[in-house]
Amino acid sequence: MNGDQRTDEAAGRRRRGRPKMAKVTDRSAPGLSIEDPVATLPASARGILAAARAVLRERGLEGLTIEAVANEANVSRTLIPYHFGSRAGLVAILIDSLFHDLAVGIWQVRSESGSRDLGGFLELVREEGRDVRGQRDFFELMVLALRDPVLSKRVADLFAEYRELDLDMAGVAAGSGSAWRRPAVGAVLQAIADGLALQAALDPAFDLDAAVAAAGELLGPALGGAAKAGEPVAQ
Repeated sequence: MNGDQRTDEAAGRRRRGRPKMAKVTDRSAPGLSIEDPVATLPASARGILAAARAVLRERGLEGLTIEAVANEANVSRTLIPYHFGSRAGLVAILIDSLFHDLAVGIWQVRSESGSRDLGGFLELVREEGRDVRGQRDFFELMVLALRDPVLSKRVADLFAEYRELDLDMAGVAAGSGSAWRRPAVGAVLQAIADGLALQAALDPAFDLDAAVAAAGELLGPALGGAAKAGEPVAQ
């Protein structure tokens, strides 16, 4: 074992996994309840996280190594296990930060549009589909999450929060429908948003606007006037 390996292991023992963080409100999105995962990180850790995003975008998941991130951030590679415990810890908070950015995006679209109805949700789907670079980062990490039971559970919990934002954006009021119906509607809304975003990221010629319009035609009769009026979703 060389000196670098011993130093990395010692750093990992000092701080395993992601650092402890208080639940905070994002200053750019007041009222958003989802935790800002980087708000309490020191500057050096935030720099590493930004570097990890850059490496992921340029080299993909296979290129996201501790050495590559350290070089991109221009820091000692021992800082990564010190702040995040391991590559897995870094990936976990990277996933958290990407989900948080998506949540802030929803908050911004909702604030700017001022509407919570099917039209507002479709505009959100359109905006997400146009963010090709962000979606590529997102789906790269989803591949890793599918292979890791710990990350899978983490992402599933994040999706549950994200579905609530989609339901709110579509105007489906809390308490709408039966106990199983509302979560199921949220899952369908999320599947539409992610499915169209994936196709747009894969194919530059994909007609996102036409697909969003078709989604509106399909969802409109299913939701009826419930989303707009805040009434229970039809059973």
